[in-house]
Amino acid sequence: MPTGEPHVRHAALLIADAVERLDRPALTRLGAEAARAQLAARELLHDHLEQLWEALKQQGVRPAVRPEYQPLAALIDVLGSLRDSAHHVVHEL
Repeated sequence: MPTGEPHVRHAALLIADAVERLDRPALTRLGAEAARAQLAARELLHDHLEQLWEALKQQGVRPAVRPEYQPLAALIDVLGSLRDSAHHVVHEL
């Protein structure tokens, strides 16, 4: 997982927490099939961004210490939270 600058990651986690409070009840109301579809979509997008991050590392770029990659790190954090939220709901239904 990306490390990133503390203030960027902190902001991303605050956003993720705020959205999760709305997201879980909404996913529950969707029902099991739609929640599973949401989980699959969120996993695909999160995995894609993680692959971008890993590709940067394989190219010798150190994205965790470069400011221009901190938005990507923050987005990975937020999408990871959304993915985890959907995972939780799917396994509750």
